[in-house]
Amino acid sequence: MTQDIIKAAKEDKRVIVAEILTDEMKKQILELELKRLNEPIPVINKSLQEAFDKEQAMVIVIEKPKEDVPIEEQIPTLTLQTDSGKIIGEEIYDPEELELMREDNEAYFISEHFVTFPNMAVAGEKQFFVVGEIYNVLESEDRMKECVKSMIISVPSTHTDSFIKDCYKLSHEEKIATMIVGFDEKE
Repeated sequence: MTQDIIKAAKEDKRVIVAEILTDEMKKQILELELKRLNEPIPVINKSLQEAFDKEQAMVIVIEKPKEDVPIEEQIPTLTLQTDSGKIIGEEIYDPEELELMREDNEAYFISEHFVTFPNMAVAGEKQFFVVGEIYNVLESEDRMKECVKSMIISVPSTHTDSFIKDCYKLSHEEKIATMIVGFDEKE
């Protein structure tokens, strides 16, 4: 079964690496991701945690497409949340929604596509960024899902991305992307 998902992943012509993570690599990746909890606004890579909670985890390295994905087609994966789970900031790529947010006096942009709502924050409550699951990034994604019971794709932090590229002696140029795929095998 594990070989089936690896084979399916490699059907995407852009895939450079597709293999199961060793326990040692998982440990080092977790250590790198845990360091992000010490940032001024901590970052929790929820999708990576969920990927590692699956029975198996694999690393995939792909060549990014030659042309950029249009902004309006990008999938939001980042939110700003409070301890109580309230979302007080999010990525937005839909042009109409962005325009509405720009007209909202309660909205504050911290980047071109990330809006926060400071009035929704509760004084004294901790805030943190949460990285969610990505999807529709691999041409072979549907085929991979057919091979397993369940699957989640996550994007590692910049430090983890560098670590993975170093492990496979790959360039750190922007044209290569890394991801972690967690999956449960069919019974």
